[in-house]
Amino acid sequence: MALADRLPRVPRSIRDLVEPAVEVEATTSCAVVDHGLRERWTSSSVLVRPCRPGDRYGIVGRHEFLMTMTGRYGFGRSIWSRRPVEQLTRWDAPSIDIDEDVPQAAALLSDDETGYSDVIVLEDGRPVGVLHPTTVMAALAAQLGHQAAVDALTGAFTRAETVARLGELCRRVGDGAVVVAFVDLDRMKEVNDNLGHAVGDALLVSVTKRLRRRLAPGDVLGRLGGDEFAVARLLRPCTADGPSWEEQALTLGEELRTALQEPDAGLPESAHSQASVGLAVAGRDSADADHLLRTADVAMYRAKKSGGNLVRLAGSATDPRLSAPWGDDLDIVYQPILSARTGRVDSVEALLRLRRPDGGLEGPAPVLSRAARDGTSLDLDLWVLQRACVDLAAWQREDPQGAPTTVNVNLAAPSLAEPGLAARILQTIAVAGSSPVCVRLELSESASLEEMLRSGAELETLRAAGVRIALDDLGSTLTSLRHVTRLPLDQLKIDRSIVAGMLTDSVDSLIVDVLRRLATDQGLVVVAEGVEEAAQLQALQAAGVGLVQGFLLARPMPRDALRAYLIEHAQDPARLLSPTSSAG
Repeated sequence: MALADRLPRVPRSIRDLVEPAVEVEATTSCAVVDHGLRERWTSSSVLVRPCRPGDRYGIVGRHEFLMTMTGRYGFGRSIWSRRPVEQLTRWDAPSIDIDEDVPQAAALLSDDETGYSDVIVLEDGRPVGVLHPTTVMAALAAQLGHQAAVDALTGAFTRAETVARLGELCRRVGDGAVVVAFVDLDRMKEVNDNLGHAVGDALLVSVTKRLRRRLAPGDVLGRLGGDEFAVARLLRPCTADGPSWEEQALTLGEELRTALQEPDAGLPESAHSQASVGLAVAGRDSADADHLLRTADVAMYRAKKSGGNLVRLAGSATDPRLSAPWGDDLDIVYQPILSARTGRVDSVEALLRLRRPDGGLEGPAPVLSRAARDGTSLDLDLWVLQRACVDLAAWQREDPQGAPTTVNVNLAAPSLAEPGLAARILQTIAVAGSSPVCVRLELSESASLEEMLRSGAELETLRAAGVRIALDDLGSTLTSLRHVTRLPLDQLKIDRSIVAGMLTDSVDSLIVDVLRRLATDQGLVVVAEGVEEAAQLQALQAAGVGLVQGFLLARPMPRDALRAYLIEHAQDPARLLSPTSSAG
């Protein structure tokens, strides 16, 4: 098939629009023509043969003729019935050849000084019918609409039409999902430079044909510009024994990539090009056309950056072929959060890390800054969230008793302003196969109170769904204390700088005590971060702080190392709380 959801057929020439018309002799009485138009003939005009051979044909318009026959006072027929029709014929009516196109017909009508009236259509110099102005204008409007919706070179939808139709798929998603594949040719510039733009155009046409062969009913294929294409598809709701949305998306991406690897005998051998494919998937609560395209574009760029002729799915970690859409050098590590009383693992915090060329890990500041600058902070946070939820679900399946019950994931300040925040977070958790009650989001103290309050409705939605919320880095500024009573929190995390100074600085020690008492009054749990010395641990235990986190107890570690840590730690959880213990 060609394009799914095809546009209506658009007339290209006058031949598609001509209306057959009755021909009469010039000497025919007006009474005969009057009777024919009222009782038998359906055309909008009547053609009148010339009085002398070689002269032009004339035309009698239905509306004008019948008005004349009626007359102003109803006496028109008594005046005109016996007269020949040539007296009411327009002999200077415009004419057009049947093979001319619609815009030329429209121009002819606009040049007619007598106004818009029927045009005589000729074939080989002989009249074959008439053309009504409304028919021409409707066809012209259809052509213009078609030009706006369909790419003239390839026949795929234009970018604007693709976005519109993708938006319609998002509105129809129901309990399913929408997948967008962003396809970019890897050698288009090389083909244009070496073989010329005519061959490059032929390649684009060939690509479109091969992509069309992989479409299912209802799919949308668009050319976004240059050598960029998009395919959008509705995915059915997932079933227990069926493929996940991610798997269905990857299957589509591989089908499209493979289709463009196939040779086209109509192209020179050196004109072929493989493609990089980026994929994005969204369910009902997060399906948005612009966001899907932007996310798929980012994933496509990652595929191209990794060498091209690859498929990448944005925001996924469940397939070994996939990694973060900001580069293959991102990873997640986990740091346990322990009970200060029993030493048992209460939860773990997922921490983003940047992998150096030597294999070592460092903080994610550069990628966080770039995400904030590019407006993709929430996309990055959701990638971390999905990775963390997938890992947590795996730990809980393998060891239901010893696995942590909750994973903490950081939410950047710019993410709070994103529309549909709660829906996108809940969708990510669901796709990862986890539950909202297993997730705690850590809000950075760097976000202003106003920013947090503006997202209050979204945070309340998350809390109502079971997601818990912590305020991170608390105490580094006194203004952050205002956040505690005005946000839907369940946990406070004391900043590492306060913990580091509490043994030598009475103000820091007082802040720890104030935060602990404030949390108790509000029914919140307190976590102390950055515990690196046994004396700090003992002081926090004495202050009544419930949970602790830091290098003294456990360093951040990869998921496989955490699995081993949990098994070993379960044998003697209180060991790390002894004065001589150290996590190394």
